[in-house]
Amino acid sequence: MTEWFLCVFTRTLPWDTILRVWDMFLCEGVKIVFKVALVLLKFSLGRAGVLKKCPTMYETLEVLRNPPQAIMEEEFLINQMHRLNLTEEDFEYEHRRQMAKRRAAQLENKKIIRR
Repeated sequence: MTEWFLCVFTRTLPWDTILRVWDMFLCEGVKIVFKVALVLLKFSLGRAGVLKKCPTMYETLEVLRNPPQAIMEEEFLINQMHRLNLTEEDFEYEHRRQMAKRRAAQLENKKIIRR
């Protein structure tokens, strides 16, 4: 996903889809980047039998680097993004939750180092 976020999907999506995603990103903000990623994850890894074929991170990354062409098409991707129905509050809640986990892990690491 790092590659997706750093280049805002330019290495993954077809040009027409990229332009639409960038337009939405500029109008609506960073939540669009996460929505695109969620749709790509869902329809790349959520297909029948895919996870069984991905026993390690290497195989999983290969699937994510080469999503099915049909899910990268503008109409399908945008439609699925809208169906996610995630609100700004959902993103803020998850951000707070992840930050709390990170702080807890940092505190645990400090305790281990002090011992």
